[in-house]
Amino acid sequence: MVSILIPVYNAAPYLSQCVNSLTEQTYTDLQIVLIDDGSTDDSWSILQQLAQADRRIEVFHQVNAGVAATRNALLERARGEWVLFVDSDDWIEPTTIHTLLDHQVASGAQIEKFEMVGNHRSQSASIYNRDQVIREFLRHREFRGSLCDKLIRRDLFDGLQFDASISYGEDALMVWQVLQRVDKVEVLPNEFYHYRMNDQSISHQAFNTKKLSAYTVWNTICHDTDEHWQPYSDLAHARFAIETTKLLLAAMRSNDSHPDTIRMLQKEVRRDGHLIAKTGISTRKMSAFAWLASHCYPAARYLSRYLNNYQA
Repeated sequence: MVSILIPVYNAAPYLSQCVNSLTEQTYTDLQIVLIDDGSTDDSWSILQQLAQADRRIEVFHQVNAGVAATRNALLERARGEWVLFVDSDDWIEPTTIHTLLDHQVASGAQIEKFEMVGNHRSQSASIYNRDQVIREFLRHREFRGSLCDKLIRRDLFDGLQFDASISYGEDALMVWQVLQRVDKVEVLPNEFYHYRMNDQSISHQAFNTKKLSAYTVWNTICHDTDEHWQPYSDLAHARFAIETTKLLLAAMRSNDSHPDTIRMLQKEVRRDGHLIAKTGISTRKMSAFAWLASHCYPAARYLSRYLNNYQA
């Protein structure tokens, strides 16, 4: 059985398309669990209607607690050997589960990672051991922190919980914890996941205190790497500098002023920014902008208006 887990918050316009893409999977041994996290729109009534149409759908309602707490509640209800997280405004291709399980039987991997449609990175299937996938996660190109592009063995989550104090990046922190338990991961080039751009999501907001929790996530990952994965410490700190620079870029595009926070972020980038070029994990453009943002914020803020929202 595969448990497909969907946190729901104010997703009424998209729920039917999301759930239909799950019930129409060519692989049928599914548990589809949706938790409405205190939505203020018609999400709950729509979920109840959807559950009546298919016995595999289980729906629950709770007082708003945030996405991390909702994902913890979803995991508690998962009965499948495998887990796939799907966001309530997205959808997947009908052969997704069947294809992933076929690959898993052949590879013996504990995680099958696939691609989001239109965001192709992998050219061919690759097998990574734990050491290799830790390195690739820190490089953050082919293997990133999203949960929605990974079919994961349920037992890898045993004893773990999403940090409910983190509002942005809680999925990356969980993926990081899970990867330290794996023996084998397969990365596939198949594009299965349709991601809907949502301007209301935290990831697309300019800057706020919730988005700042990404700093906490990567600070934690750096400390873990320094302690347990020392050969990759430079990679971890370079990635930390990149993610912190992206927070500075978001702050530059915000109308709000956060002088103390900006100074703190600049200090971190000044400490680790040189590792971006040293490790070669990002572009010269990012390395140069990181230096400018950490040393001359007004000039970087002026320049930021001409930069695109690129991923590093």
